[in-house]
Amino acid sequence: MVVARASGVVRYPARFQLVLAANPCPCGRGFGKGVDCSCSPRARRDYMGRLAGPILDRVDLQLQVRPVSRVGLFAPAGETSAQVAARVATARSLQAERLARTMWRLNSDVPGPMMRKGFLKLPAAATVDLERALERGILTLRGYDRVLKVAWTVTDLGGGGTPNRDDVGLALTLRAQSAVAA
Repeated sequence: MVVARASGVVRYPARFQLVLAANPCPCGRGFGKGVDCSCSPRARRDYMGRLAGPILDRVDLQLQVRPVSRVGLFAPAGETSAQVAARVATARSLQAERLARTMWRLNSDVPGPMMRKGFLKLPAAATVDLERALERGILTLRGYDRVLKVAWTVTDLGGGGTPNRDDVGLALTLRAQSAVAA
């Protein structure tokens, strides 16, 4: 982990995955169109304002999870943990192979400039929506870089290759629902 301040940069021997959870509003019913929500628009805005922008800018995946319905209780099961683990192992192998001649092993290790300008640079046709989100101020440059890393991972989880516009679009959607409007 690297902490950069005006007085210098410090590297700590730490590697972690942060998972956050939050209600959409104080009453907790502001998901979707929020028809059951009893909070004022200001209360919702203030509530979400507690999560500072710089913190959210470092969160790669932001998903809204809806409450389970009765229908959902009886829905068919998804992939098993073993199936997911196998896909992840394959994706990590693809990353290690792609990055074999570098100092990095995983997409998450690659610095942003290398994703944007280096050997992992994607064609303009694949990043058009990402460029638009950056231009409109929906994404910061840090967010842009993180979307690229997620796009490569999405592609690796799908079997490999080079991310296309759909892969980048999915990564952008997973980053923040507000970015979809870009």
